[in-house]
Amino acid sequence: MQYGAAVAMTKYFGKRSMEDSFFKHFEDTSDEGEISNVVWMDAKMIASYARFGDVVVFDTTFGTNNEKWALGTFVGFNHLREIVVFGAALMCDQNTESFEWVFTKFLEAHGGKKPITIFTDQELAIGAALEIQIPETRHALCTWHINKNCVKHLSKFNNDKKDVTSKFNECLYRYEEESEFEDAFNILMGKVDGKGKEWLEFIYKKKEKWAYCFMKDAYTLGIRSTQTSESFNSNLKDYLNCKLDVYRFMEQFDRVLAQNREKEIISLYDMTMKLPRLKSSMPILRGVSNLYTPKVLELFQAEVELSMLAHIECLEGNIYTVGKSAFDNKTPCKSRQVVWIREGQMVSCSCKKFERVGILCWHALKVLDREDIKVIPPRYILSRWTKEAKEDTVVDIEGRRVIEDPMLDVRNRRADMFRMVTPICDEAAKDVEDTHFVTNLFLECQQKYEEYKGKKKGGDGNPTTEQSLYLKKKKGGDRRSKRIPSCIEKKKRAKKAKNKTISNSQDSLRPSTNPSQDISDVNVGCFSELEDL
Repeated sequence: MQYGAAVAMTKYFGKRSMEDSFFKHFEDTSDEGEISNVVWMDAKMIASYARFGDVVVFDTTFGTNNEKWALGTFVGFNHLREIVVFGAALMCDQNTESFEWVFTKFLEAHGGKKPITIFTDQELAIGAALEIQIPETRHALCTWHINKNCVKHLSKFNNDKKDVTSKFNECLYRYEEESEFEDAFNILMGKVDGKGKEWLEFIYKKKEKWAYCFMKDAYTLGIRSTQTSESFNSNLKDYLNCKLDVYRFMEQFDRVLAQNREKEIISLYDMTMKLPRLKSSMPILRGVSNLYTPKVLELFQAEVELSMLAHIECLEGNIYTVGKSAFDNKTPCKSRQVVWIREGQMVSCSCKKFERVGILCWHALKVLDREDIKVIPPRYILSRWTKEAKEDTVVDIEGRRVIEDPMLDVRNRRADMFRMVTPICDEAAKDVEDTHFVTNLFLECQQKYEEYKGKKKGGDGNPTTEQSLYLKKKKGGDRRSKRIPSCIEKKKRAKKAKNKTISNSQDSLRPSTNPSQDISDVNVGCFSELEDL
């Protein structure tokens, strides 16, 4: 760290590059020669994005390092419906140019592959950067942030039944037809004024990115918010804080990443060792029980159960209407139209669930059962939801086969050396003279190995002063990097400070219990002044 945080960061990236030949990192340098943005990803991130990068969630969080830089994470769902990380970025400034650079380098590292859908918050700079860099990617806004802003701007217009915010939630989640949405939103606009109306006008301009009627055909895997990324950021906050320098931040980030990947390994092990739990012996369930991963199989079984309780009517030819039965109160009330084409076994439902999530809805399953189809057509089983989703080979931008765990060979070699040394240690430990003899051999071996490493390295490997770089300093503080104390906390702190002031004043007035000590302190002060003279 003696050469600054920027060089420490580059040394860390150099260390990771030696451990992982697929590790990629990019630094954005300002006109003054300062590093202002950083993007990095390892082999595991590259392989995960190649397989599961169809839907990406990008979110920024603050208060993770002492430079007050924002941490941006690209995350998504794997075939187990668990969080996987596709890349990370540190940003000094959250402007459009910075986000453009981050998105450009992220796509460059992943061979130019663009996601089908990307979820972000309502940051204007992010939306502008996405329109420039990947305009063909569907941009969706986080419904959680929108709902939070709805409460902030519209709650004061509520009546006893919270009429205004509930009507907005209906526009957000309920209406499936654009005409229904427009009518409800116009009524809502008439109930508010001032800043509430301004916010509604602002959010209305982005209705294609959040309203259900416009998003029902968007490929989202069931994601509607950035909570996926926020969940990962919440785990990060347990290990990161605003006092960490950049190097320690990187180490702690890797630690959280390793824990997240360990959970994935445990889930994969459980999937291979446990049989799927089927709620019925229907042929259509048995057919996918060995294909889908456990969580996806649970979602599919829920759709099968709903299809068993549904009723179906044939309108004309190959068009059906599927709805809930009279005794079923849990199934959605609205009936759906399903089109069935026997040639090629193609089924399409007006609810568009397969287009959004990637599994067939209960409406389509009811039609398949009516047509006596006992096996799901292969076209409706997405490979990203199957157990073999990670069996394919991933190639990086240089044409190399990506090895997800480059340190596996290192651990194997270390295990081989341990197997050679352990029997010698076990045998020598039985006798004192043998222990001294073997210990001396190990010390001699250690000395020779250090000499060998010194000749092989050919230097100390430390950066020179000419290599010194600097991180761009963030102008001003980040108000979001520190939690605002509540009124109760402020009162407690004020009371504590008042009591401390009173106790200090009383201590100063209280006579000393050891007069000789006070005199000696005065004498010491006098002697020190004479020495200065």
